[in-house]
Amino acid sequence: MSTYTFTASHTFDLATHKILFDETKITVKLSSTGQTVHTSNYGRGVAIMCTLNDFKIGTLTDNGVFTKEVNLALTDAKIWLKEQNNSNLFIGSNDETDNSIWHKYDLNRCPVRVINGPLQTVKFECPCDSASGPCENVCYTYG
Repeated sequence: MSTYTFTASHTFDLATHKILFDETKITVKLSSTGQTVHTSNYGRGVAIMCTLNDFKIGTLTDNGVFTKEVNLALTDAKIWLKEQNNSNLFIGSNDETDNSIWHKYDLNRCPVRVINGPLQTVKFECPCDSASGPCENVCYTYG
């Protein structure tokens, strides 16, 4: 069974901040002014997680993950945060218009490491044995 430790280095209240993702970084802005207050480049990996409605950015130490990828070079590809009270979803898809092919992670149940892939690909690593195998926190769903 995969185990992990998530260590937060930055915390942002989702009631007052907007979280944006692109092919290389996470940007956090104040909702009221649009001012950028934080940027984290994916590089070799940046981990994200939520506690209640606090969005946390930090590091993930694990003994095993499964990986999914999104090719942001595709016209309808996108990665985003869908805010839901205490059940915030991180979603990535090669076609955001087709919700049957979304990779969804419940950030209130487990962290996800976001990493730059080759070209315009972004990788997601989740600390579970596999997408369909044993995962105590049951945070990943497809579709």
